[in-house]
Amino acid sequence: MRDRMDEGSIVRKFLDADFHLTPDALEVLQRQADGDLVADRILLDLRRMDEKPIVVNAEIIEQILKKISIDKAGLSEEGIKAEIPPPAKTVPELTHLKFKPFAREVEARVEVLMDVTGHSYGEGEIEDFLELFKDRYERISKILRNRSDFRDVVQIRNLRRQESGDVVKVIGMVSDKRETSGGHLVMELEDLSGKASVWIFKKNKDMINKAAKVVLDEVIGVEIKILGGDRGPRLMVSDIFWPDLPFPREPARADEDVCAVLLSDLHVGSEMFLEDAFLKFLRWLKGEIGNSDQRDLAGRVKYLVIAGDLVDGVGIYPRQDEELLIQDIFKQYDVVAELLAEVPDYIKIIAAPGNHDAVRPSEPQPAIPRDVAPGLFDLGAVMVGNPVWVKLHGVKFLIYHGRSFDDLVSAIPGLGRDNSTPVMIHLLQKRHLAPIYGERVAIAPEERDYLIIDDVPDVFHCGHMHVYGCDKYRDVIVVNSGTFQEKTIYMKSMGVEPTPGIVPIVDLKANQARAVRFV
Repeated sequence: MRDRMDEGSIVRKFLDADFHLTPDALEVLQRQADGDLVADRILLDLRRMDEKPIVVNAEIIEQILKKISIDKAGLSEEGIKAEIPPPAKTVPELTHLKFKPFAREVEARVEVLMDVTGHSYGEGEIEDFLELFKDRYERISKILRNRSDFRDVVQIRNLRRQESGDVVKVIGMVSDKRETSGGHLVMELEDLSGKASVWIFKKNKDMINKAAKVVLDEVIGVEIKILGGDRGPRLMVSDIFWPDLPFPREPARADEDVCAVLLSDLHVGSEMFLEDAFLKFLRWLKGEIGNSDQRDLAGRVKYLVIAGDLVDGVGIYPRQDEELLIQDIFKQYDVVAELLAEVPDYIKIIAAPGNHDAVRPSEPQPAIPRDVAPGLFDLGAVMVGNPVWVKLHGVKFLIYHGRSFDDLVSAIPGLGRDNSTPVMIHLLQKRHLAPIYGERVAIAPEERDYLIIDDVPDVFHCGHMHVYGCDKYRDVIVVNSGTFQEKTIYMKSMGVEPTPGIVPIVDLKANQARAVRFV
């Protein structure tokens, strides 16, 4: 019997073939004996499909496993590899072909829909924070009230008037969550009318597990059953609801055959910045390297979107100075501009900041200013804040660096730093980019909460995790663009295993994503 494939081998094999595995699909494949041959046989079936899936989940894998006969004779290594050409693990050197980029003939269409840049008015007073959380409650509450089963919501102050046995729904912000000495769970909910404690008995395992995904300061809907008692009614949770995204929906598509490259976490200035891999990426963008399919893809790239951490910064994490190649942050931005000057002039660059960039650390962050990075402005880059909503060729992008991922990974069981898209999907379900207040993410008290996901994006693009990921949730393409930085001292201390040099590309007309590796 052959050894089972390790996780990295499986992911790379499918990524090289332009398929993205979900975590549950990966688990199914890891359970297979003769995993290398089984994966090749599954890839063969995937390639033969008329409509190839962007994301391969467990259901697809299991359907193929049922269909094929997995016996040792039928899975001979020679038979499989004769039908499947070996995928190019990296972009090959093919420079003799003439490059005629389609995107050169197309006009860029960039529309910034929502950005705090130039609209930051909060002064940090207590009243400003109260208004911020009031805005959060009212807007997310409105999303929940649009559900057909949340039309008759009871205000918290009126719960005591309900009779024993009544089942009602409330919408509240979670101000506390704690376990009692008896093992029961109590959540404190608050709306504009008052506060209430709601209970989940420890024997209700399903609801305890569901409540584990609830974090402080988020707005949720709760179904409550009123139980009478000598000490007054007790409010028992019978279900929990998140605002979530509507489904199904039809995502927007570009009317021209153009693509957007998604990058983040370049960390220029760090000794760990993979300059050779990034230069190879730039050569691919210019059509200097790659096979015919990869060069065709490069020729359709109209936008390059960077979701933060263009530079490594200075004084961001302990012992960072030991790993800095460029100690001056202004010079770090100069080098970024020199590198991005190699991007073909017909490609529009959109750049947002991250927690390593030279802007305020509190979110929402305004755009990197001209006096810090004049070279990027000279290139005509669209400098935006974090988060930002933009339309590219009519396709709606929500771009967020992802600092809040640190808080959610710590708060929600099952989330980890080795898988970057599940935490993004949690934010879509909660309809807020940084729901937890007072932890690692500092929140600026603006007049409105810029971190609420009011609208539904077609593409949700983040970084920060340094781990590439691609998924689709309720018709939203969810992409974490990884990094161009090798493992640092800080990453080692956090147990982060980066996946550098993987570049996701979104086909704006086909509503599909794929990736190309440059390491």
